Amino acid sequence: MGSFKDSLKKWFYTQGTQAATTSSRIPLLDASGNPIGSDTPQNLFKQQPLFTGNVGVVTRESDSYPRFRQGDQAASYISTAVGVWICERGKLLIVAKDQQASTQWATSNVTGGTTALGREAAIADMDGRTKTSTILSTLGDAAPAATYCHGYYPSNVESTDSNFGAGRWWLPSGVELWMIWSHLLEVNRILEIIGGTALNRSQRYWSSTEGSASRAWLLSFDTGRFDSNYKTLALSVRPVSAFY
Repeated sequence: MGSFKDSLKKWFYTQGTQAATTSSRIPLLDASGNPIGSDTPQNLFKQQPLFTGNVGVVTRESDSYPRFRQGDQAASYISTAVGVWICERGKLLIVAKDQQASTQWATSNVTGGTTALGREAAIADMDGRTKTSTILSTLGDAAPAATYCHGYYPSNVESTDSNFGAGRWWLPSGVELWMIWSHLLEVNRILEIIGGTALNRSQRYWSSTEGSASRAWLLSFDTGRFDSNYKTLALSVRPVSAFY
């Protein structure tokens, strides 16, 4: 006859190895509460809720007034969606639906007129809007990345739209890029739903933050490496905006 301890161990073992009955099994559920059948891990992942309170979809509706929806509402507002909002560190940032690849920061390695920042200051820089304006005033069309962002507007609004038209977007600063990267899964999930272009993990993205007269800061979206490089390097560019 075994000890009480042996009996207890045997009880836990048998309870843990008993086959569950069909009625007691708990199925995987999608965002609507419906059972998910057999599928690939990637597709099962896509069907699971992924949204926090920090990210959602921005819409432009008939009265021209911006609306900010939660992430799980994205599918209901595809036709009016203009971007993805992120609320972080007391700042609201809007990420554009589109981007441009292989774009130079500048056509030559010269200053864009903003203060050059070291790594610590650059990663705290939240003023991409002002910096983009200064870069354009200094270099004009010789600053392709800033020019693209400043002239950008979503395809479903007019270029003169008071909230999301041309002139309402800018090249993100160092920390604005970090805001996007820190919510990359959610942002890309919403971009996929609203028909936007996903941010690419294999690409590096320019910021408007200068590291020196000849270099600007960039963020590698595969590793999160924040580094500076020569401004004539061609990288990806994603416009951002705010709530005007």
